[in-house]
Amino acid sequence: MKLLAYAILALCILIGGTTQVLFKMGMNTIGQLDTAEKIFSVETLQVAVHNRYLIAGIILYAVSSILWLIGLSMLDVSLRYPLLSLAYFVTTVLAFLLLNEPVRTTRWIGVALIVIGSILVGLNR
Repeated sequence: MKLLAYAILALCILIGGTTQVLFKMGMNTIGQLDTAEKIFSVETLQVAVHNRYLIAGIILYAVSSILWLIGLSMLDVSLRYPLLSLAYFVTTVLAFLLLNEPVRTTRWIGVALIVIGSILVGLNR
């Protein structure tokens, strides 16, 4: 039972990180929404609802939410939620690899601290 609970948690972490990168890929194709006109335009909405990256991200987000609820029935939220922060690691790695985003040393150190914090939370079960 615990193995399934941790497998679901791992899936939530992976999907969570992947979802954010898909959202960014989708928004990159739409462009910067830096004015109220762009944000609330019908054209932006039309482009967004037909964007394959945004659609995939929304679907994965929904799947992750369902898995999250299932996982909450198996493990304490005080354990699960802090461990979900490992999605920051997944997101950063995917952004670096897929989006070619620059990730400076200080950001890697911050992500490493998040991972260390997650390990500490996991050890204190």
